[in-house]
Amino acid sequence: MMYKIKYQKITFISNRKKILKNLQQIFFFYGIGNSSSDFDFLLKKISKTYQIIIPELPGHNYEDFYDNLSLTNFSRLISLFIKKNKMSNLIFFSHSVGGIIPILLAKNLKQKVFFKKFINYEGNLTNYDTNTTTKKTSNYKMNEFKLKFKKLIEICEQSDLKSLKLWSKSLKKTNPKAFHKISKEAVFYSEGKKLLEFFRVFFKKKIYVYGSKTELSLPEFCFGSIRHKIDKTGHFAFFDNKKNFTKIFFKLLNTY
Repeated sequence: MMYKIKYQKITFISNRKKILKNLQQIFFFYGIGNSSSDFDFLLKKISKTYQIIIPELPGHNYEDFYDNLSLTNFSRLISLFIKKNKMSNLIFFSHSVGGIIPILLAKNLKQKVFFKKFINYEGNLTNYDTNTTTKKTSNYKMNEFKLKFKKLIEICEQSDLKSLKLWSKSLKKTNPKAFHKISKEAVFYSEGKKLLEFFRVFFKKKIYVYGSKTELSLPEFCFGSIRHKIDKTGHFAFFDNKKNFTKIFFKLLNTY
């Protein structure tokens, strides 16, 4: 059973009613256009020794969207939530645009005591990572993007790819204004190599995960971390093969 924990304007989804410091806590940051419900299959497999915490992105999964709740402010509120609950030694798992958030958290929290491990699954670390939907979105004005967003959902619905069909379901639960604003922020943060350099230097234990069908824009050694390749998938391994993704997720938690 999943529970909602509210903190200011953020909803956290967790397998526990409240924060329990005696458990190993995992913060799970999904990518743009996804939602916590995309990972129900994973949450059901979480053992009693873990507490998983998924912050709903602003305007995602039918959550209200506030104009001032940018990725920057979103991360700042999560930092305050972590400090308020006296949490430390945390595991961070991120996907896609969600990969920016642990880096923003690290810049807010500053002390490495908060971070045990950072598992980054194709998280936005460079401008190469925003060359698809996020960059296209950022180039539109908001008033013209609403129609483009509807078109994006239609394209994904009609796609032969299972992953895009499933993504379309979460896109329907996403506020187009939130999608547009977060895309613009992702492009802004991913310019240059500042995120990648921070990822390489700050996090002691880190793993970069990517799908075998994804063409890496940089050589593997550039990530400065352990790499883990997921076979027969691309950007949405959790949609392509839930069973395999679950197996790999727990392997990464317990190894390296």
